[in-house]
Amino acid sequence: MKRICLAMMLIASAFVTASAAGELSVNNSNVKRNWAVSEEVKEYAHEDFVPGIDATIDMPVGNSKLAVAVKKWIGKTLGVEGKLYDSAEELVDALAAHLQANDPDQTQEFSISKVYENCKLVTFVISGYDYPCGAAHGMPYNFGATFRKSDGKEMGKSLVRKNAKLNSLLKAGLKKYFEVNSDAELRECISEPLKSLSLPGSEPWVEKNGVVFMYGAYEIAPYASGMPYAVIPVSKILPYLTAEGKALLK
Repeated sequence: MKRICLAMMLIASAFVTASAAGELSVNNSNVKRNWAVSEEVKEYAHEDFVPGIDATIDMPVGNSKLAVAVKKWIGKTLGVEGKLYDSAEELVDALAAHLQANDPDQTQEFSISKVYENCKLVTFVISGYDYPCGAAHGMPYNFGATFRKSDGKEMGKSLVRKNAKLNSLLKAGLKKYFEVNSDAELRECISEPLKSLSLPGSEPWVEKNGVVFMYGAYEIAPYASGMPYAVIPVSKILPYLTAEGKALLK
């Protein structure tokens, strides 16, 4: 009897492990919403300007800890947290209502993509472009988050040790982004001193080629330079990871 119970426990344990490591299913949808220009900007709005949202979304399926964690992060990042959205349509409708009530005269184009997944983790990236009516140009953005499959924990802040000295690794990654070879050339591309190059304001995330550190528009370079980023290979960043980070990426 004990052997049977033990066998059943092992089978159940294997099932839970397989479920935690299994692929996170998503539904991919393109959702568009438009509304009228407000009275305040009608006088100077371009005749072709139509406020609205154009979104392409990989929405996690189900209510597992992992799916719920990703959905909560999506809502928080887009500014419509407080509810768990089960579909792309629900999410975009909530965002449209929020914009119309608070800042209606703009267009938002964005994508939410599952960009990387393995047996231990899954990474989503929100990439978009907001254009307010009358602005000289819009603002691009990219936010990524890596989630641990075993419990759905968002791992951005938990990946890298505090005060880890990543200066040389960041410089190497930025040189690839700007397609330059020397510190002198890189110095011409960015506005921060190389010796005190800070980490991006946004959290890092994990993709196939390593850990991504992405700076926002204007953060360290002119608008024309886009959003510079450094991809640090796992083999090089491993000594600077936390215990949780090493367990996730080894």
